[in-house]
Amino acid sequence: MHPRNPYNEPPDFTDLARHYPPLRPHVFINHTGSSAINFKSLPAQRRLTEALCHRDYGLSLTLPDDRLCPPVPNRLNYILWLQDIVISTCGSSTVRGFDIGTGASAIYPLLACRLEPTWSFIATDIDDRSIQLAKQNIAQNSMEGRIVIEHMRADDAILQPLHTSQMNFDFVMCNPPFYSSAEDVSRSAEFKELGPNAICSGAEVEMITPGGETSFVARIFSESLQLRTKCRWYTSMLGKMSSIPDVVCLFREHNVDNYAITEFVQGQTRRWAIGWSFQDARLPDTIARISNPALQNIMPSRNTLHHSFPDARSAYILESALRNVLTIVDSLSVTSMASATPEGSSTTMLVHARGNTWSRAARRKRLPAAVSADQEPPVLRCSIECCSKVDTPCEIIFTWLEGKDRSVFESFTSHVSRKVISALQELGDG
Repeated sequence: MHPRNPYNEPPDFTDLARHYPPLRPHVFINHTGSSAINFKSLPAQRRLTEALCHRDYGLSLTLPDDRLCPPVPNRLNYILWLQDIVISTCGSSTVRGFDIGTGASAIYPLLACRLEPTWSFIATDIDDRSIQLAKQNIAQNSMEGRIVIEHMRADDAILQPLHTSQMNFDFVMCNPPFYSSAEDVSRSAEFKELGPNAICSGAEVEMITPGGETSFVARIFSESLQLRTKCRWYTSMLGKMSSIPDVVCLFREHNVDNYAITEFVQGQTRRWAIGWSFQDARLPDTIARISNPALQNIMPSRNTLHHSFPDARSAYILESALRNVLTIVDSLSVTSMASATPEGSSTTMLVHARGNTWSRAARRKRLPAAVSADQEPPVLRCSIECCSKVDTPCEIIFTWLEGKDRSVFESFTSHVSRKVISALQELGDG
């Protein structure tokens, strides 16, 4: 579960029912003496979603019996991950999102707009009934000015609003139909050893698509190859871990190396999400990578590199040497800014380079590296955090924030690290 998700612990259902009386008939005291509801009861599921939205987000939802009932904690995980992406790479005062297949509840744009007052959405669906109810939910929460619902046809381009809009988008999000057929749905339920923890009310249009979720996301990726920087980040949820390698294979076939993989865990339910970008902004590893051993060979390359100094004397030596790091960076003719933590245990520098001035050839000429006329100059933006704490190894942490060429980032970190090591040796000798 996302660390900012407030539902890390199950809610007190009795207290929740006090805030939302329609939930009361579904609350009981279980064998442990705790309040609970029956998650295999569709009415109980709907009242729970309505209650959480009402109490925690001031949202009023109409949830029909014949469409998916979205679990709030799981949906919130996705929104919080998108918040992280926006904060790390967008930096704009207003944020524009696109929700593919918003469903009858329009839960994603409603939650996101409650959490973020500067966000707005276009949300689409191909189902007449879902469109009607989504518009109703938008209206009863007075969100018409921030969330626009568009009815699409099944044979339209999935990213059609991006093709036709004059505006750029900050992110695309999608919770695609997971299954390729009704048989696929049945097999998935059979594979759950103890049976599903909650029953599903989804209509066929919400759960099944030709080729399943992998084909659906592949269509989004194919369209994104044409739109490219029209949107900063294209993302989608995935219901099956086995779908992730297929999507990453598409990235690698098209030399897309700026991508992210995350995992959403809510109780016994596990979902994944994947995102990709054609822009230069890079995500920190905490947002773009997970530690699942089964997926390590397809994780994106690390954007955070650590160089530790475990020597017992290094706390003192590194503290002195780090005073020279800013001088080292400035000697490369790059822009830098430095700041220190209040307790003085670390110093962070933001470095922005318009050219590779640290390569051997560039240093011989004492000029920025030459760039041919038909190439863009190499761009690097990264942070350097110098940490010196008691009883822990001192280290320098390089985080790649922006750039096209990973080798430029890695060569920069190597050059600065070598200079710091040299400074350490000189101080040690002295």
